[in-house]
Amino acid sequence: MKLKPYLHVIVLLLVFVAALFLYGSWYAQVGKESANAADLADQIQLRSQKSVRTQEARTELEHALSEEASISDYFVNTADVVPFLESLQTTGTSLGTKVDVVSVSAQAAKPRSLLQLSLHITGPFDSVMRTIGAIEYQPYDTSVSSLTLDTTGGNGGTAGAWTAALTLFVGTATSTPQAPSRAASSTSATSTASS
Repeated sequence: MKLKPYLHVIVLLLVFVAALFLYGSWYAQVGKESANAADLADQIQLRSQKSVRTQEARTELEHALSEEASISDYFVNTADVVPFLESLQTTGTSLGTKVDVVSVSAQAAKPRSLLQLSLHITGPFDSVMRTIGAIEYQPYDTSVSSLTLDTTGGNGGTAGAWTAALTLFVGTATSTPQAPSRAASSTSATSTASS
C-alpha cells in the first residue's frame, strides 16, 4: 500500500511532463506560424509599396508625356511641312505681301532636327517688315539665320516694292507623343500584382 502515494506522484509527474511537451510543441508551432504571418505581412507591405511606386511612376510618365506633347506644339511635325509652308504664304497674303518658298532642307541637329527655309517676301516696306515679324515670332522654335532687304522700284523709299531674302531655321518633331493606354497600364498593374 505504500506504493499508492508514489503512484499518484508518478502519474502526476507523467501528466505534467506530457502537458509540458504538448505546451512546448504548441508554442513552437505558434512561433512558426507567427513567423510565417510576419513574413507574409512583409511581402504584402513590399507589394503594396511596389504598387504605389508603380502608380506614382505611371502618373509621372503621363505628366511628362503631357508636357512633352505641349512642348511638341512649338515644333513643326515632319508630316506637316507642306501645311506649315502654306501657312507662311497665307500669313504673307493676309499682310499684303507675296511669300515665295525658295528652298527647304532638313538639318540634323541635337536634340531636335531643324528645317532650313529660304524665303523671298515681296511687297510694300511696311507689309514686308510685318510679314518678317509674323514669321519670326510665330509660335514655333524659329531662329532667323540671315535677312537681306532690297528695293525693286520707286525712288528707294518705302513706297516702292521691296524684297526680303530670309533664311531661317525651324525646329521639327517626328511625331506627337502619346500617353500609355489604360489597357496597357492595367495589364502591367496586373502583372506587377501577380508577381
